Amino acid sequence: MMPGYPLIMVSSLDFSEEPMTILVSSRVWPIRFLAVLWVLLLPGCGGNADGVRDITRQFNVAYSEPGSLQPLTVLRGESSLAFVPVKHPDNLARFEKDIWLRAVLTPDSGFSKAILELPTYMLGKVDIWFQTADGTVTHKQSGTYYPYVEREIRNAGVAFRMPDGKGHPIHVLMRIYTGAPVNFTALLWQEDAWQNYSHANRAWYGLFFGGMLALFVYNLFFAFSLKDTSFLYYVAYMACLALSVVLYSGLAEEFLWPQGKEVSWVLMVAALGSFFGVGFVNQFLDVRKRWNYLYLISTLVAGTGVLLGLGLTLDLQVLNVSFIVPLMHSILLLGPAYYLSVSVYSYLRGVRQARFLILGMSVLLGSLVLYYMATYGYLVHGFYLHHVLEMGLFSDALLLSLALSDRVKFLTEEKRALDRKYAEMQKQFSREMINIEEAEKKRHASILHDSVGHGLLVIKQQLDALTKDKAHSTMDHSIQALKKQCDDVMHEVRSLSHELHPHILSNLGLKAALESVLKRSLDPRGITWLANLEAAQGLPKAVETAIYRIVQEALSNIIKYASASEVFVSLERLHGGVNVAIKDDGNGFDTSESRGGLGLKMMKGHVELLSGTFHIESNRETGTVIHFYIPCPEG
Repeated sequence: MMPGYPLIMVSSLDFSEEPMTILVSSRVWPIRFLAVLWVLLLPGCGGNADGVRDITRQFNVAYSEPGSLQPLTVLRGESSLAFVPVKHPDNLARFEKDIWLRAVLTPDSGFSKAILELPTYMLGKVDIWFQTADGTVTHKQSGTYYPYVEREIRNAGVAFRMPDGKGHPIHVLMRIYTGAPVNFTALLWQEDAWQNYSHANRAWYGLFFGGMLALFVYNLFFAFSLKDTSFLYYVAYMACLALSVVLYSGLAEEFLWPQGKEVSWVLMVAALGSFFGVGFVNQFLDVRKRWNYLYLISTLVAGTGVLLGLGLTLDLQVLNVSFIVPLMHSILLLGPAYYLSVSVYSYLRGVRQARFLILGMSVLLGSLVLYYMATYGYLVHGFYLHHVLEMGLFSDALLLSLALSDRVKFLTEEKRALDRKYAEMQKQFSREMINIEEAEKKRHASILHDSVGHGLLVIKQQLDALTKDKAHSTMDHSIQALKKQCDDVMHEVRSLSHELHPHILSNLGLKAALESVLKRSLDPRGITWLANLEAAQGLPKAVETAIYRIVQEALSNIIKYASASEVFVSLERLHGGVNVAIKDDGNGFDTSESRGGLGLKMMKGHVELLSGTFHIESNRETGTVIHFYIPCPEG
């Protein structure tokens, strides 16, 4: 690497993977990256390197109408041009004028084989004449409008090989014609230093475009995967940024138009990039819904920039070029300023996903300001400054890519929050439905117990009175049959009433209710049961109801399917909740094959409504164990 070019290394970037996205876990490293970037960048604005000399101040400048003077006349000093010393930095451009620059370069033993470079971007036509002491005049040319294949030095920039002056001064005359601002800088390189510099430039552009390509592919994948138009705007924006660098750096002449080009596409592509950038920010921050007037104004200004760029590219000459170019530059500066201001405002209004947008646009705006300050002659050329815009564009692209990942992260969090809210609403709805169902069961149980049961009791008492009446002795057998039938119906009514609503649960508590249901369900069938229910005290009503219903359903399943001889029910307090186990020694089942019937789903549903866990262990030899845990406070 050439002296004067530091190697910037960014390491220990901690990424965490989530479905469909890669999210940055650290919130601090982009700020550190930004600080390091500018700390390294700003001192380089006036920097220099070994093996190169800045000879800008040895030149004098003058202007003429295009094509009005013969170069040899100017070289011999026979023209009427009034040359003045070049001020550095300064914008030498005068639209629709030939810029003449003249110098006499004295011999230097260290620069016997020297390269003269003009590091200013977008020089349209550069003609140079070297006159040695023996009177020999050598003409060379370069620039964006001359064929690249005719350049003496195949380089994206403008560079010429100095003739051998054999120890004598060399007269140099340059004529520049361009429509862009010219902050004239002339550098004289040693051969080996120039080669190192050229290789460093190649390496830099390789890294830049490689990184941009990786970001392009990465976000294009997400654009189609997530079907989010923000990603499409970003991909188009980034493509325009990369193409802008190709155009203004001179790489376009080398790879796209080696035979020369007729028009410049730089401002057109830059305007398109600004348009897509506005679209990206508006879509990303949902500007249209939040501030529709801002959306309309920004889109209109960005669209105007595209139209002006198109007119400039097609040379429509609707407006004077000297007016359009500064206007275009102003619009291009307005773009990042708009991105930054709306991002900061959105962040202050609670849009957290705007944070990386703020960082990215700050870098872009800063690099654009430095670039235009250098372009218009407010900053002296420096090796960092030469690539400041590329640094800013890549940093902006990287940070905006992180902003998109951040957006996916926040949207995922919002979706999860909505899912949790929806699940909680479902649980609350189910709880209310269960409460309504329990209340309805209680009402029906009361009707059966108080009305139907009472009516049957009255009938039974009347039948008892008839059996005592000797006048009806002949009907005694029929009356006894009716009494027995009445007793059976009363027993069924009581059982149904208990199943609908266990009054004993409301009156005597969970322990008594569970013992009652165990006795009523298992004793008549000769099934032995044992219960450890000492901890069934002080539980919330909803928990008591759920436990009772689950045990009731489990006993129903044991009676129907298990053919069990023993049943054990255990209830204990554990880790801020209640743990219940229902075990039988009957015929188990293969849990991997059985999905569970309606009863099992009902039991599991009761537990999950109370944020508990439900588990079944079963096999055909040892029977079945139902475990469930419901969190509840002590009390």
